[in-house]
Amino acid sequence: MVGILLAVALTVLAAALFLPKSANAKDVIGLQAGQKDQVKKVQDYLNAISTLRARFMQITSQGNYAQGEFQLSKPGRMRIDYDPPVPVLIVSNGTIVMYKDEELDQLSYVPLSSLPASMFIGDNVDFFGEDLLITDFENAANALRLTLQRSEDLMEGSLTLVFQTQPLTLKQWAVVDAQGITTTVSLMGPEFGEPLDEQLFHVENRSLPRNDN
Repeated sequence: MVGILLAVALTVLAAALFLPKSANAKDVIGLQAGQKDQVKKVQDYLNAISTLRARFMQITSQGNYAQGEFQLSKPGRMRIDYDPPVPVLIVSNGTIVMYKDEELDQLSYVPLSSLPASMFIGDNVDFFGEDLLITDFENAANALRLTLQRSEDLMEGSLTLVFQTQPLTLKQWAVVDAQGITTTVSLMGPEFGEPLDEQLFHVENRSLPRNDN
């Protein structure tokens, strides 16, 4: 179960909600002028976010379920604490992403740049460039949905961002991976712009030599 959820966490990082630093997206569905204005508002909203803290609920199309706390400090810093019985902690310090199995006390690392996690935690979103494709847009019943894919690898999967429109608030995102598995993350009680302790994003590095002097 833990292994499955850790794999799912990697998928969540693939969303991990905003776009890479200086990322761009290309409209491939022919947005109308009014829709482009709405997408621009979403873009400005995402760019204005500096920090985010929220409880989250995570569900996959395979029936896996977890809850926890998500904290973000742009650019690049993120922390995901899963509730028991899932002994998983994920931390990004802006360069390295650490995965910790707290039950086994095991650590593993990947470069942040190697993950589509950058789709979530960069510091500049431009929805009308070349790096990403806008493949779907829907605005109905106080909910706006925007679906994106990477233009360089359409088989990689997709990311759908879901916003409440009145007032404009990020509520949910869903990732469909290359195997067709959908992971949906819903935010509960999100707090934006609150100061977060930098120590939250500290990455343990046991490979560094210790200095006991």
